[in-house]
Amino acid sequence: MTEKEAIRLACELLNLKGEENKNISYIDELNAFYFSEPVKGGAALIIADDGEVLYANSSVRYDEHINAFKNGVRTPLSAFK
Repeated sequence: MTEKEAIRLACELLNLKGEENKNISYIDELNAFYFSEPVKGGAALIIADDGEVLYANSSVRYDEHINAFKNGVRTPLSAFK
């Protein structure tokens, strides 16, 4: 998955308008992108290269989010519909 594809998926899942001003980085050890909304209380997603995701709201710390993903926790795509 490319960065642009990951941003597009994140925007679709989180019902965000536009793709500009989005925070995204690649985490090599996870083979996944980390996407976060750059607003107070914004959501975050870890988006794996295979399209699996893990959602976290703003109350979840970054390290907790990463550890949950490492432990196989995923958010079903159907949860976003």
